[in-house]
Amino acid sequence: MLAYAQHPIFGLIIAFFIVVFVVTESILKENVLKNRLTFSFINIAIFIVLFFIYETRIVTNEDWLLGYVIYLYFTYFVFLISLYNTFRNAITNASQYQLFIKGVKNTKWNVYYVVDHKERIKDISISLLRELNLDKADVVGKKLFSVFGTKIRFTKLNGEDVNNRTIEKYYNDYKKTVKANDSEDQELHFLNFNGETVILHLNMQPLFALGKYRGRMCVGEKKTDEALMVVERELKKVDYELESIRHKFIATLELSEDGLFYIDLDEKTIWVNDIVRDQLKLPSNILNVDDYRALIDADDIKKYLQVTNDLTPNKASYSVSYRLLVDGQSMWIKEKGKRLFEDKQNAVIMGIMTPMHSKHFRKTGIEILDTIKDENYILPDLKALIKTTRPFQLAIINLKNIPKINEMYGREVGNMLMGQYISKLKQTFVTESSDLYRLSGLEFVLTITDQRKMASLYKGIKAEENHLNMTIEYGSITAELEVFVGVAQMYDDAVNAQDLFQNASLALKTAQLPQYRGQGCYFNDIK
Repeated sequence: MLAYAQHPIFGLIIAFFIVVFVVTESILKENVLKNRLTFSFINIAIFIVLFFIYETRIVTNEDWLLGYVIYLYFTYFVFLISLYNTFRNAITNASQYQLFIKGVKNTKWNVYYVVDHKERIKDISISLLRELNLDKADVVGKKLFSVFGTKIRFTKLNGEDVNNRTIEKYYNDYKKTVKANDSEDQELHFLNFNGETVILHLNMQPLFALGKYRGRMCVGEKKTDEALMVVERELKKVDYELESIRHKFIATLELSEDGLFYIDLDEKTIWVNDIVRDQLKLPSNILNVDDYRALIDADDIKKYLQVTNDLTPNKASYSVSYRLLVDGQSMWIKEKGKRLFEDKQNAVIMGIMTPMHSKHFRKTGIEILDTIKDENYILPDLKALIKTTRPFQLAIINLKNIPKINEMYGREVGNMLMGQYISKLKQTFVTESSDLYRLSGLEFVLTITDQRKMASLYKGIKAEENHLNMTIEYGSITAELEVFVGVAQMYDDAVNAQDLFQNASLALKTAQLPQYRGQGCYFNDIK
C-alpha cells in the first residue's frame, strides 16, 4: 500500500489549486460558491495536519495508510472536476462575450468600449477607433483618458458643456458611487482627430465581481447629425408621454363607476366596460354594433341613428335616450357620447351609458314622462349640489287627482295632462344647475337653485292655497290638476342630502293633512 502513497506535500499543492479553481469559478459565475469554498479550505487544513503526522502515524499504521491513500486520490478526482468546471465556464463566458460583440456589430448599436477598475481599456469597437485614428493594439491596456486626451476633445455630456478634464473626473467619481445593476444613459459630444463633431448615445453599466467594482462597459451608437439626435430625443419624450397617458387611461377605466363604451365605426364593433356588461346582461364586453342596435326599441332606433349619423366636427357630442331590451323587458338607457374627429385614422365614438332604471313606470309614449330621471339619481345629484356650497331648495310634488282623471277620461288623457304639467313645471323652475325627477307614479322631485324662482314659489304658495294647481284643456276635456308640494331648503332645514329629502317628504305629508290650510308646506314652518 505504501507504493501507492505520496507525500502530503503533493496533496497540499493540489488542494491549493482546488481553492484557486473554485474562486475563479465563483468570479466567472458572479456568485460565491460557499459550499465548495468551505470544502476547499477544510481540505487544505486536512493536508496541513497530514503533512506533520505522515511519518509518525500514517506510514506506521496500515489502516491509516489505506484511508490516507483513498482520501489523496479522492482529492485528485476533485481537482480534475474543478479543473473541468473552470475551463468550461471560462470558454462559455468567452463565447458569450464574442457573441455579444458580434451582435453589437450587426445592429445599430455600433459603438462599445470596456475598461477595468483602473480605467484601462480592455476592448473597444472599430467604429470608435476610427474616430481616434488608432488601431486596437495601440490602445488595449492603456488608460482610457491617456488615449482620449491626445486624440479627441469632449464638448458636451447630456446637453451640458464639458471638457476632457470634467469627463475624466466624472468617470473617476462614478466608480466610487456606482452600485451593481445600475444603468445610465449618456449623450456625449466630442471632436474627433479631424475636428469633426461626433455624437455618441451610450448606455453605461458597471461590471462587478464578488461584490466589488471591476470596471464598466459602454454600448451605444454613433451619430454625426445633431439635428437627427434632437428629433430622436423629442420622439422619445413623446413616447414616454403617450405611455403615461395610456396607463392613466387604463387606470381610469378600471376605477370608473360609470358605464363606459367605445364604438369603432370602421370595424363595426362596440366595447363596453364590465359595469355596462353586467347592468345590461350582455354576453361579452365586445359586440357587433348591429347586434347591439337590434336590441334598441323599434320606435327609438330611428332617432338614435339620426342623432349619431348627424355628428359633425362642429357638433361632435350628443345625448340620447332609448329603450333597450334587457332580459325580455325594456330598460331606458341614457347615452352621452362624442365622435373623435381629431383621430384622422379611425372613426371612433366614446361615451357614457347609463341605465335609467325606470322600467317600473308604464310606457306612456310621452317623451318627458318616459325620459325623466328616476329616484336613483336624486341623492347623487343632491350631494353634487351640496358640494357647490350654495343654498338650494328641494320640492316634492304630488299630483293628487290623477287617478280620478284616469278613471273619468282614461289613462291616455291622464298621461297627457301629467306630461303637460311636468313640461310647464320644468320650463318654469328648472335651470342649468337644477333638475326634475320622478319619484313614483304621482310624485315628482324638483331642485330649485335660482334665488328668484325660490322667492317666486314662496310668494305664490303663501298668497294662494292652490297656487300650483293647473287647469288643462285637452280637446273637449277640461280638467284641473290638484297639486300638493312640500319644500325644504339646504343649510336652513338640513345639513345633508338624506335629511333634506326626509324633511321635504315630511312637509309634503303635512300639506296633505285635511286640517292643514293650503296645498303647499315649507319645512321651516313646521319644524
